[in-house]
Amino acid sequence: MSESPVIKTIREKVQRLIADNRMLREECRRLGEQKDKLRVEKRELEAKIIRLEKRVEILELRESMEGNSENAKLARARVNRLMREVDKCIALLNR
Repeated sequence: MSESPVIKTIREKVQRLIADNRMLREECRRLGEQKDKLRVEKRELEAKIIRLEKRVEILELRESMEGNSENAKLARARVNRLMREVDKCIALLNR
């Protein structure tokens, strides 16, 4: 007994849907893995940026403290701000 054309068409569409579903699931899995890798890389790069910004800040402070910079006022202000932070920390420890 042969299938009717309607049933045959429906069967073909269902098979295509199943194949598409498998393909999309695999792509979703792959993209999830890629997202996880990119998330890790982003965290590493953010940490590197923070380290480099601190290093630049230290180098700028050193340069201005050596008198090689036009920003001596900024360096003094930074040192004063750091000293106030240290004083606050000492005050908190003494409580």
